[in-house]
Amino acid sequence: MFILEVESTPEYLVQQQVIADPSEVCVSRLTGGVSNQVLLVEFADQTRANWVIKQARDRLAVAQEWLCSVERLIREMDTLQICNELIQAASVPLIGVQAVVPAIHFEDRENYVYAMTAAAENCRVWKRDLLDGVVDQTVAKACGWMLGVLHSGSWNAEGVQNLIGSTEFFDDLRLDPYYRQIARVHQELQAPVDRLLELNLNHRNCLVHGDYSPKNILVNDESVVLLDFEVGHYGDPAFDLGFFLTHLHIKALIAGDRFDEYASLIDVFWSAYATEICKVLSEQELVALEYRSCLNLGGCLVARVDGKSPVEYLADDSTKALVRNVGWQALVDEVGSLDAVGEMMRIELFKEQQAK
Repeated sequence: MFILEVESTPEYLVQQQVIADPSEVCVSRLTGGVSNQVLLVEFADQTRANWVIKQARDRLAVAQEWLCSVERLIREMDTLQICNELIQAASVPLIGVQAVVPAIHFEDRENYVYAMTAAAENCRVWKRDLLDGVVDQTVAKACGWMLGVLHSGSWNAEGVQNLIGSTEFFDDLRLDPYYRQIARVHQELQAPVDRLLELNLNHRNCLVHGDYSPKNILVNDESVVLLDFEVGHYGDPAFDLGFFLTHLHIKALIAGDRFDEYASLIDVFWSAYATEICKVLSEQELVALEYRSCLNLGGCLVARVDGKSPVEYLADDSTKALVRNVGWQALVDEVGSLDAVGEMMRIELFKEQQAK
């Protein structure tokens, strides 16, 4: 496999017949890629939209050893194409911003490389906004709508299942480093983790993004852009919901006296999502989905402290314990609703304040 670097990419693009001369592009490395080499390609021709090129790594850039087949980039390309088509075909409500999934421009499956449209230069990573104190309910609403469209639009879709049905990469990149890892660290979690694994592998309903989180969402005043599709598979939508809601719950838990403001994002997101998913689910089925989502939320909260990919901004032990305690209760006690998890967060925050 040819390994792309900043210096070799212009000549590679000539060989791929994307450009005629290496001088037509300027290439730089983008930061933050854990599982891929990610490069920005800026064209000298100002009429051409810039590209992002991705190539899969076989060893992920985290502290603990974490290996995964580069074949996952093929899955990413397939999932990205499906998501792009679903969002393009959807009827967009008045949410104040445009929901965007980038278009693919070329694929080199032999070398596990593809290029997609780069986001606008003024886009920001939503995770950074949240950590900087920017609370925007419009973004939360757009995220709920977009995930609802991806789930409802692929519900019981045989063609999607045939294309991305394997859960190998989901297991390698999520189930093992998140859920099985916390059972290794906390043996008393083995039974609830086994239950959670069973639910995720046995419910096969729709396309699951697998990495739906604020770090993979770019925002500006006009748009919300979704990225990173390599964990995509056909499975249980409850994983996407639990994974995404984990980040909103953690941000609320560390928000101090702005807890209610951050917690409001959870309600806005869920309301927008429920509106879309109820196009294919009954009320009873939505309740069951919320229940499984809360179990995934619990597992992910513990995993973001004790799994192989811990959240980097939980600096002190007391904050880690707070997040772990909320997740532990949600997973072990099978707290079945987001309202119940919200009340549990308030109780844990009160206990922490009383202990100071």
